[in-house]
Amino acid sequence: MIKTTTAGSEVDAWCTKCKLDLNHRIIAMDGDKIKRVECLTCRGHHNYRRPKSAEPLLKASKRKPRAPRKAPSRVSEAEQRRKEWEEAIMGRGPDDFVAYNISIALEAGLLLRHKKFGDGAVREIVEGGKARVLFEDGEKLLVYGR
Repeated sequence: MIKTTTAGSEVDAWCTKCKLDLNHRIIAMDGDKIKRVECLTCRGHHNYRRPKSAEPLLKASKRKPRAPRKAPSRVSEAEQRRKEWEEAIMGRGPDDFVAYNISIALEAGLLLRHKKFGDGAVREIVEGGKARVLFEDGEKLLVYGR
């Protein structure tokens, strides 16, 4: 015997008010599709939703496994900066570093000890009393000679 669904017949559906799969009465249809139902437990009216117990079967067939993500390239950039910094200060002792002060004169290759950024090496002098200094966490632009 074939079960037909018509307005007034009963179906199992997900009740949005009770949050359970319950028996519902069909109150509106669009062709052969169920549109609105009435929960026979709470008497609430809502759009038809397929029972949750039937959903995993449908979703399992549609999903595709995701490809594994690549690690962000920022990690390699940070490693590269640290490697450059280590090469710049390699073989130098703690006495080779000069405490940074805005009034001192800087030159390329000078090693600085900054209170906030730590140990660094002056890479280049930029116009207007500024210098690019390479620190462990990256390059900073410092002013000098004022």
